[in-house]
Amino acid sequence: MSNPGIYLSEAQFIKAKPSDIGFEKQKFCSFSTTQCITYLTAEPYQAAEFSQESSVYYNLHATGNNVENTISHRMTPDTFNRFEGTALLLHGYGGSKEAMMASAIYFRALGMNVIIPDLFGHGESTEAFVFAAKEHGILNELLAESLLNQPNNQTVVVGHSMGALTASNLLSSEYVDAAILLAPMMSFDVAAKEYLPYKSPLLSHFFHSEIDNIVNQAMFEAGVTIQETNLLPKLTETKKPVLLINSDVDSLSPPAYFSSIQNELVKKITFNARSHSSLMVFDRDDVIEIEKWLITW
Repeated sequence: MSNPGIYLSEAQFIKAKPSDIGFEKQKFCSFSTTQCITYLTAEPYQAAEFSQESSVYYNLHATGNNVENTISHRMTPDTFNRFEGTALLLHGYGGSKEAMMASAIYFRALGMNVIIPDLFGHGESTEAFVFAAKEHGILNELLAESLLNQPNNQTVVVGHSMGALTASNLLSSEYVDAAILLAPMMSFDVAAKEYLPYKSPLLSHFFHSEIDNIVNQAMFEAGVTIQETNLLPKLTETKKPVLLINSDVDSLSPPAYFSSIQNELVKKITFNARSHSSLMVFDRDDVIEIEKWLITW
């Protein structure tokens, strides 16, 4: 449970090397701690660099919650650069920065710079796993440096699953203007009880009575409290726009869990029959809702 690397993803991601599709790998180290992170970055697509018949495209196949989804979206040069700003993209439990490249393709086509880090304990990170509860400090520093010469830049942080916890923590940053939370993680004590049956019904059968002890021990070793993994208070209190997206069949991030949030700045959308991992990306119908919201903030 404290080692996300042992879990396989339910999604088939882009197999291209990041450098082959315009992403550059960089490393950033904190000015105030010994922490470092590896991340991908890329600039917006420019219509002038594409022929009239060409396009950018992604296709994701995902399974889970007894459903299969194939999510694809194609964007032509005449639709590029309708928005400006920066999108910070945060993967979920067991993922890596590369898992968010499809999402980044969409935001690059919109006209945004993208930054995609590895959360601690994931991908190429050399930091200890901390349940996505501690990364906001160094990411705040990274944004401060990245936006140094862009004083009027609008920044949206986009977090999937566990990455949504980091995204909600960053709502307090002066460098973040809004957040999109995709199938956000429940408080980890609750999430763990849903995740194990979802991922391994057999293990769940054997360890069900011990799950609380396992969670408490894992979090103690990571130096993280249950409350630090609870994003509900952050969304209740935020004074920045948030788009909260769930699926009606997702047991890991059920819409009912977020029903207590009555903050008018938090817009909730429920997609139908979408697996947990499929919510990392958007199809043609999804983007209508996304862009309708983007216009408002």
